[in-house]
Formats: sequence, C-alpha cells, structure tokens
Amino acid sequence: MGDRYELTDCVPRELGRQAAAGELMAGLLPLVDYLRLADSFERLERFGIAVRGRAQSVLLFSRQPLRQLDGAVIAVTEETSTTAVLLRLLLERRYHVQPSAYQRGQHPEADALLLIGDEALRFRHANRQFPFETDLAFEWWLWQHLPFVFAVWAIRKDAAPQDKRALELGLIKALAMNTQRLETIAQEASAPLGLPAAELHAYLAHFIYRLSRPEEAGIAKFKSLVDQYELLDGR
Repeated sequence: MGDRYELTDCVPRELGRQAAAGELMAGLLPLVDYLRLADSFERLERFGIAVRGRAQSVLLFSRQPLRQLDGAVIAVTEETSTTAVLLRLLLERRYHVQPSAYQRGQHPEADALLLIGDEALRFRHANRQFPFETDLAFEWWLWQHLPFVFAVWAIRKDAAPQDKRALELGLIKALAMNTQRLETIAQEASAPLGLPAAELHAYLAHFIYRLSRPEEAGIAKFKSLVDQYELLDGR
C-alpha cells in the first residue's frame, strides 16, 4: 500500500478533520470523530488506543480543584477532539459544574488548561502556573469503572477489500514489533521530550493497543452519554 497512498502525520483533531473532508482513507481516528463518521468509516479489527486508569498525558491543569470550576474559563488544546468532549462530560454531568467558556488554544489568563500527548507530558514537568492536575482518564475510570478509549483504527467503507486486509496485516505486524521495542522507543523519545527513558517506557507500556471486551464496553458507554447529552458535534 505504501506506493499507492501518501502517509500523513498530524494531531488527532486534524486527522478527524481530514477524515470528514474525504482526504483520509484510513487512520487512527479520535473516538469522537469515528462515532461522528461511522456512516462512512468502519473499524479495522479491534485496534485502537485505550487505558484502564491513569493516562498520564490527558491532563487538566487548573487553579482550583475540578469541583470548583463553575464559571471558569477553560483553555482546550487545538490537538484534541475526544478529550474535549470527555472534559465536558466530567465537568457538566459528573460534577454538575458549568464553566463560562471553553476556548481553543492556550490562554495565559484561563482558569484551567486541557493538554494531551507530548504537550501534556512536557507541561506537566514545567508547570508552575496551575497547582491542580487532573487525569481525565482516571476520572472516567472512577466514574464509570471502565477503560477509556481515545481512538480506534478505521478505514473508509468504500476502500478496496484488499486494502483493508493489507492494512490489518500491517497493523498486526507493527503492533507485535513495536510492543517488543518499547524500551528503545522510550530511549529515542527521551531527549526530545526532556523526560527520563524509564518514565516514558512505563508510560507507553500502560496503554492498550488491541481492544477487548472492557474497552468495547467503554466505547458503548461513552457513545451513550455523548448521544444522551448531544455532545457529538460539540468539539
């Protein structure tokens, strides 16, 4: 497939935008975007990214505890779609907190800041501005007692059957290979992220990349809540 299709490397929210615009044949789609585009995309086996408990890189940094953010201005990274919706569920439905605004991008004057991925890992170590740190995946675990699924591998339904099979086989091979070299991956990422390799290795090993029944239950619960509160388009 490599000689027929161009590879792209971008943040989760941008992948969702490309998929919606018809510019993407397959990819690791944020869960919210996959649910929104389920009429035109189908999942590839049960590949995805999930965690049971703490994610360590899906973090809300705030000046006050979570329950005290009523009327707060919350800055939300441009990179996320799924965890922006998760944040709203946790604040508005679990804790009955109503912020005054969710603003995309980083705003120094904001009362709280939602970051994901490398951005969150870096900021966590450098943060001197926000005294409170909340792991949203752990909050979901405490609330629903289910894993949280951030993204699923999906492909357009109109893709050729041979392309679907080739990508599935490629994912199986890549997962098997990379699972065995997590320590090397962590060492390579240590310097760019400015974090200890041992810490990164433990972080990467904590994620689930092939989903099973508990993760599927987590997807179903998230979808039911998103549908119930009409948050699917509230990105």
